[in-house]
Amino acid sequence: MSCSFTLGHYREILESALQAGYVFEGFHHQISSSQASQIYLRHDIDVCLEEALDMAILEDELGVRATYFVLVNSPLYNLLSKDSLELIHQINSRGHWIGLHVDVPLLKSSDLVQLENQISKFIDFYAAYLPLVPVVSFHRPHVDVLGHEFTHFISTYSPRFFNKIKYISDSRGIWREGCPCEALKQRAYPALQILVHPIWWLLKEETLSQKLQRLLGKRFVHFKHYLGENIEPLGRLLQEGKQ
Repeated sequence: MSCSFTLGHYREILESALQAGYVFEGFHHQISSSQASQIYLRHDIDVCLEEALDMAILEDELGVRATYFVLVNSPLYNLLSKDSLELIHQINSRGHWIGLHVDVPLLKSSDLVQLENQISKFIDFYAAYLPLVPVVSFHRPHVDVLGHEFTHFISTYSPRFFNKIKYISDSRGIWREGCPCEALKQRAYPALQILVHPIWWLLKEETLSQKLQRLLGKRFVHFKHYLGENIEPLGRLLQEGKQ
């Protein structure tokens, strides 16, 4: 198999894990006493929800479940907008779990107790609109939260998911230890947390420049649509084809 950042190879990665006997678990599940090897599959949605849905559909076709973490303070999508809510509920309807992705520096708190209280309020608020599980993934995690066990919610960086089992991530579009497909095929680890960012994975391979242009283009289309729908003079200009 060719180790590319394509959805085709992502399917092969998951198939390798399934064939090796791995079971995909949720972070909020009790630790299993079975002999099955476990994978905690996680997706941090930093940029756009549309590509996350493509990944959720692929996983559902294979019977794989993952936890999708939506960014609370994203400048690129609004969790409570109609489009976002529809996409999140579609992901959830495919059998996946929804957690919150939180950017610690923006909370302006170095006290972990205060931080936990703030995040607990986020969970309580968004749970009224989203099918949340009490699990949090930290965006650009500060060293203080790595290996820390919180009381009122589960952190993907708690010791049982970050220190005691293998942690693999495709951050920055790179597998730092190489593509995990062979390690999964050989069942090299009894349990793993795997972080996959949907923005890196498409139907065909792209250069970094092509990925950037695609992401900018999608945001531009959404921005134009919003202006056209909500600001009448700008909408008229767009309809006239002047912009």
